[in-house]
Amino acid sequence: MKVFIVFFALLIINVSFLTYQGDMGRYVRCQAFLKAVAEECAAGAALYYDEEAYSDGRFCFRQEEGLHYIEFILQESDKQMPLPHGSTIAYEVLFQDDVVGYEDDSGSGPAGVGHDGESGSPNPSVTVKLKAATEDLFRLPFLTVTEIKRRAKYELPQ
Repeated sequence: MKVFIVFFALLIINVSFLTYQGDMGRYVRCQAFLKAVAEECAAGAALYYDEEAYSDGRFCFRQEEGLHYIEFILQESDKQMPLPHGSTIAYEVLFQDDVVGYEDDSGSGPAGVGHDGESGSPNPSVTVKLKAATEDLFRLPFLTVTEIKRRAKYELPQ
């Protein structure tokens, strides 16, 4: 009887490990998917800029077209999404250009100061924050993940 109890305990522990591994693999796939979608949204939205203002020496994004592009990418990504059905992806976009202005969102110092401490004008950029609300991704009762967040920033060179 002792052998049966020990075997059964080891079986339950191993099944829990396998369940955790499977759920963690799905969580990692969801993170990688949201990262790729956020990068695609930021890079694509940065391509929509005002050519006329650029010829005058200013750089400004066409925000409406950028937002339409982001919404299109999010609609298309719903078809391939590894998240459970019924999950929703919300987005937040921050455009930084000569018209909107620049602010430092990295927490490394004031705008215009690079990582090496040299002062210079900041680069135009598009930051996309995605937040996926979903059902619990883990089946084990002591782990709960119902929200995944990813952020991507596309910065244009000077």
